[in-house]
Amino acid sequence: MLTNPMKPIYFPYTYISNPVAEAVAACFGRFTVYQPLADKLPLPMQPWVDNGVIDIRIPVRGDNRELESAAENYLNWANMHTASAGINPAALKTLKASAPLLNASLSSQIVADVKKQISGTSTNKYSDPALASRIFLYFAQKFDQQSQELDHVLEESRKKEQDLLQDLKMEEDDPATELKKEPGRLPNLNSDYLISGRLEAWTRILLSDREPSGLFVTHSTAVLEQMLDSFPTAEKILDVEAIPRSAATTAELAPWQEQLMLYLSDLVENKWSTASGEPVAGFDIPTGKNPVSLKIYLVPDQNPPQFFCRGTGIQSPESDRTRPTAGGRNTLLGLVEL
Repeated sequence: MLTNPMKPIYFPYTYISNPVAEAVAACFGRFTVYQPLADKLPLPMQPWVDNGVIDIRIPVRGDNRELESAAENYLNWANMHTASAGINPAALKTLKASAPLLNASLSSQIVADVKKQISGTSTNKYSDPALASRIFLYFAQKFDQQSQELDHVLEESRKKEQDLLQDLKMEEDDPATELKKEPGRLPNLNSDYLISGRLEAWTRILLSDREPSGLFVTHSTAVLEQMLDSFPTAEKILDVEAIPRSAATTAELAPWQEQLMLYLSDLVENKWSTASGEPVAGFDIPTGKNPVSLKIYLVPDQNPPQFFCRGTGIQSPESDRTRPTAGGRNTLLGLVEL
């Protein structure tokens, strides 16, 4: 039995953008985000924490000074070998599949070292796979935050372009009308880079969480597809459209969210069969602006450690943890689409 009310965990990212946070909150209310390092929460996430929407969890603690030192050394080395400081989103076009969230010119030294650390084959002083995974996720977090900041700059630039055109023309011709339209929201393709590396590093952090959820949610279709690829018995049990993101931080969606979590908690804890229960399509979902969709998949007879270890190819004693665990006997994956 789950000892605490089930709360979804966002994966395999440790940074969440404001639009995605709003979408996940609309579906579930409160949710959890792992952090690789204590006292280093990205500032844009702090309001969500202050408002009780995001719960921060740090499954692996300690070694903060060593981790910060390792990360700083990597970044200093990177800055010496590139024309710009930090993890530059513009360099992502040249990323290779093996690069740990750094541009291709850095991969020859850093990639091999970090990947060896994560797999546990490195012999240097940072050979602890959990520590190496936290370094990897720290880089990923910085990269994702920079990507959101760049998206914000581009959005502000477009708005200024609209205002300037309107001031110059003062009329509604076809080009002006076209520019005034709200652009469709494009997926953040940067977050789909290095999915395998992200998933493996994130899973090693999960294995240290002694009270995991049975429900894990992502905004990335690529992440979902990669994880489900190894599980032909997985079933889609829920497909809900038009959940209003505009009501994410209000109490309007609370009754629906509570009903949804009760239904999902039951599926996590109990043996699955097609007759386990009816989908919650009949739930009364309020209408509103900026709708998002939610799909839920169930992986039967695989608790979270087993599911993530098998899905990422990690060999760990945790993958054989006897069922049921604190996370339940089945694993649920949620996909929130903006």
